[in-house]
Amino acid sequence: MTSEGRPYARFRRALDGSSIELIRSAASELERIDLADGLAICLAFLELEPATYPRAATRWVARLALEHRLTLAESQLALAALGALDGATARAGAEALIELCTSHGLSRGEAVVGAWLGRRGLAD
Repeated sequence: MTSEGRPYARFRRALDGSSIELIRSAASELERIDLADGLAICLAFLELEPATYPRAATRWVARLALEHRLTLAESQLALAALGALDGATARAGAEALIELCTSHGLSRGEAVVGAWLGRRGLAD
């Protein structure tokens, strides 16, 4: 395994755990975090450190908007979808986020949200 593989493997294991500190530590070892992994981090904040979630979600949407040239309406949808994940509208927010990921070719993002839905018992 390459030296690059080890930090990423640690990061993936940290995402599967239940410690936001382990996630932060493992993420800090990575040279770059792609959008799907950034989304996974956001969802971890929602579950493990909800006070930090709004800032993480906003940063993720800003990055998504810049990297994928989202329209203003798409950016608003992304923010609203992430905002809806905390509460009774979680499934609707996740579905909107999945659709946005689909329309911008972010298949790993779709998978991240789908897995989150499954963990929450909201998947089909």
